[in-house]
Amino acid sequence: MLAEPLPHAHDIEKFAEDHERFARHTPSEISICLRNLVQRRDMLTVTSAQGQIVTQLLEVDVREARIVFDWGGDASDNRALLDARQLYFKGAPDGVRVEFTTASAHAVTHEGRPAFEVPFPEKLYQFQRREYFRVPAPILDPFYAKGAFADGESFRCEVHDLSLGGIALRTELPRLAETEIGTVFSDVVLHLGPGAALPVDLELVSPRTVTTPRGDVRHVVGFRFVRLSGAAETVLQRLITRMEAKRRSLSA
Repeated sequence: MLAEPLPHAHDIEKFAEDHERFARHTPSEISICLRNLVQRRDMLTVTSAQGQIVTQLLEVDVREARIVFDWGGDASDNRALLDARQLYFKGAPDGVRVEFTTASAHAVTHEGRPAFEVPFPEKLYQFQRREYFRVPAPILDPFYAKGAFADGESFRCEVHDLSLGGIALRTELPRLAETEIGTVFSDVVLHLGPGAALPVDLELVSPRTVTTPRGDVRHVVGFRFVRLSGAAETVLQRLITRMEAKRRSLSA
């Protein structure tokens, strides 16, 4: 399990040149997205030139055009964030990317606890749909993924859904859902039915917890594929096409 190099704060600006249609410019538009992140308690990665933290937004003040977000778990990362001139925020609630940059942060207190405050971004990018068509995995004879954490502990999770861009895994164990966003798991093997075992590298992008009607807690963890090979992409494309055709024939 290896961490990828940290993105530069200006990457979002370069990325946005081809995706300007996803930009939100006015404070009211930006605040709607930010308030949704607060209400849903979605996790975000905040990156500076010196490091990064995983956090949640705590408060969005439209009148003052400011954002308050939670303190990180590592003191050195918090100090590095306070020293940074620009911050890059990135999240993927339900697989839909949200990205923005802000000016530097300063320390505040929120409900008696330390927190950060930053001004509103000039732009916020919210991608309204997933990049790839996503299909649910079968319930009977489920697909599954086998991999390992950095300390060697293995995991085996059922596949929740999949696409050419990534995959979601479901598990009852919290460790995978509590792993830092942006962590890359190398050499995970996807078992997608008879004769289909694909080795892939996965980057964790979107952990969430759901409660079943029976009250059981489940974790659904979204990943994106890292450097998916042409052969693996072909296998996935054929599988997804076949699964969607079957789903449509059953619903008809």
